[in-house]
Amino acid sequence: MEHGAYVISESRVQRLEDEWFNGAEIDLVTTTFTEGFHDAVGITWEPGAGASEKRESLRRTFGETSRRMIIAYEFAGENRGAYGPPANGEFDSRYRQFAKDLVDIGMGDSLIAPNHEFNLDWGNKSAWDDPENYRDGYARCVREMQSVTGADFRFCYAPARNRLGVAPEAWPVQSDYWPSDEEPPIVMPTFYDAGQTYPDDLSSVSQTELQDLRDQIWREKHKPLLDMWNDFATSRNASLGFREWGVGNDEYYHPAGGDNAEFIHRMFDYMRNNGVEFQAYWNVESGGGGSHRIWPEDETTLTKAGEAFNAEAAVDINSTTDDGSTDDGSDDSTDGTTEAIGGYNQPASGTLNWHIPMNENFADIEADLKSLDQRLRNLE
Repeated sequence: MEHGAYVISESRVQRLEDEWFNGAEIDLVTTTFTEGFHDAVGITWEPGAGASEKRESLRRTFGETSRRMIIAYEFAGENRGAYGPPANGEFDSRYRQFAKDLVDIGMGDSLIAPNHEFNLDWGNKSAWDDPENYRDGYARCVREMQSVTGADFRFCYAPARNRLGVAPEAWPVQSDYWPSDEEPPIVMPTFYDAGQTYPDDLSSVSQTELQDLRDQIWREKHKPLLDMWNDFATSRNASLGFREWGVGNDEYYHPAGGDNAEFIHRMFDYMRNNGVEFQAYWNVESGGGGSHRIWPEDETTLTKAGEAFNAEAAVDINSTTDDGSTDDGSDDSTDGTTEAIGGYNQPASGTLNWHIPMNENFADIEADLKSLDQRLRNLE
């Protein structure tokens, strides 16, 4: 699994790597995009920089390294949500223009996330109201961008609307314009430790009550939703990826679980156990008030969550060399995927929060012991 975060300048990327990963390169950086642009200038990067300065910084940070960017791309332009023009081919040349600009600065291997966020139930970006045009416009975007010489992009599916509120016709692989040799897009939901289940003021409950509430929300809300997304992807022969996820505090729109390190550990466990391709933590202030920021340490109160993320991501980032081999000299690379031993989940080597999958095995152990006892009685 590849690892990254929302970090929007060259110097901050290098600082993150130095402070948290002993100078090792992170795999990915995620950011936002300005609608109406169809070139690299639309990428949120190096705030305040001019166009040429931004391009050169992108070239140094990504084009001349193994790092990749997850680029949110408003493929319907300024009229995002109006998918008729993209479906009719009116944006084809703009898609090629965008792809060529990225290839020219060495970013032809970027992950492209058209329409960028898969959790909104509001706004005018959803594929729900016009699924066929969304499907065809998305497919044309893929086809045209990949047609540019030097392009080797990977596409992600994030059409907005949560709870699978996307019409089946919106799946772009079903479009007549989808390239026959193109992989299905990576299903990419947005996922936070948030929701109305949490109290507006976390200080209104004790630490014990808060821990119990976090455990309950994971079991009854978070885990079922993750399973739903995983089933959604599996049924379409696709994989999962997360470009926007995290914990939060002082949320205005959605109360959150605060400095919840256990959520970080559980998410990493789930991602590793289910073959998630990448994760990129949304390390930024919350649009609705409060913050998801876990780094730098002097800019956050989510210190335990930050320590948990650092420890989890470092297992992979610090243990993999440039050629994909591990530090122990093995020729086989690893993504931390766990193996089932006797029907139980065994944490991968180096996993720090090994107690979580082990705790989740206890319910099965009792049933297995009873079964074994019965088998022994039968032998007697």
